[in-house]
Amino acid sequence: MAIAVDGKCPFCPAAQTVYLESPRWVLLRHLDPVPIAGWMMVATREHRSGLDALSPEEAAEVGPILAAIAESVRAVTGAERTYGITFNEAVRHLHLHVIPRHGDDASTTSWALADRYRATARREIPPAAADDAERAARAVADHALAKLRALGFAAPATK
Repeated sequence: MAIAVDGKCPFCPAAQTVYLESPRWVLLRHLDPVPIAGWMMVATREHRSGLDALSPEEAAEVGPILAAIAESVRAVTGAERTYGITFNEAVRHLHLHVIPRHGDDASTTSWALADRYRATARREIPPAAADDAERAARAVADHALAKLRALGFAAPATK
């Protein structure tokens, strides 16, 4: 579970790698430990407590963004489909998860996914290999960029 420490938000760009960015959004991968390679997150740049707190511009963009990311996660991971969830409880910065659902992996089904998430966080089961998670995140970003350019997305400038 990601919890803000010392006022630093784990979903703000300074806290982790940004794979794509726009004036209002950032594309991130799941924080370590990553339960499944290809588990991506889209977060607002501004702190928003939930979907009901989006600006009109953000609200207009969220559906097309999630559709493009879900399509890319499926293409990159070979997932049967994707799940999209958001809780925003531990950190009230809107971040939407796009999670690959693999038909041959019962641990990625519906509520079993929550068990897998918790078991990975407790280190009871191994996370996705770091190289696999990173490779998948970069591939998802590369795949999604063509569709997301129209919404102002680009690869982040190198620092």
